[in-house]
Amino acid sequence: MRILLVAAPAGLSFFTAFLTPQCTTAQTTPDSTTTPAAASLAVPRGSGTLLKLGTGFTRGLSSGYWGLSVPIVLGVEHHLTPAFSLYANGFSGFKVGKRQRYFNDVRESIIGDYGFDVGVKYYYNQEKRRQNGRATGPFVGNYLSLQSTSVFTATPFRTHYNYSTLTLQWGMQRRLGKYGWLDAYVGAGLGREPGYTYFDYYAGPVKRAPQLGIATELGIKFSLGKAVK
Repeated sequence: MRILLVAAPAGLSFFTAFLTPQCTTAQTTPDSTTTPAAASLAVPRGSGTLLKLGTGFTRGLSSGYWGLSVPIVLGVEHHLTPAFSLYANGFSGFKVGKRQRYFNDVRESIIGDYGFDVGVKYYYNQEKRRQNGRATGPFVGNYLSLQSTSVFTATPFRTHYNYSTLTLQWGMQRRLGKYGWLDAYVGAGLGREPGYTYFDYYAGPVKRAPQLGIATELGIKFSLGKAVK
């Protein structure tokens, strides 16, 4: 299964001292020390939505005797808080080159495996990365995610459900220039394949129960995208 703002000034703290009951002259003294918590307020926490269109080493990529299948991924990610975001992707493999012909001269579908995934991301250590001068900001950084995926296969005759997964992932998302994005991730979790019925020459119809097992995730996606408010 294998298978991305401008600083605002920090506020000053004022302390007022009443010198005597008869003289109420207020004196203000700027705080000369800026704590990490206060410094973080100077960095935009931004929210918004990131729209991406990309490809890469991800679901939908395959090769064989009948040619190559190239994945296309359309993604959206929305920040709920500075650290948490929700995301969803729709993906499909598009077959390049020769396509198989069936007995009735119907050609294999140009669309290979396709599906959808949804999940939640937690971008961790943003403040520490910022203090060390490393890349941070909305949609940028290292993250942990929980993702659910469902995969289908299209044929000239019908579309059938292949499997679903629920995985915990570690990943990193970075900007590449003005509009480019890199998203790399690895993870593991549970996978489920549906049950089905097949015909045995001796036993007749045989039912196969749904199967549960270990699912893995590994991918690198290169995308063009833009964050919108």
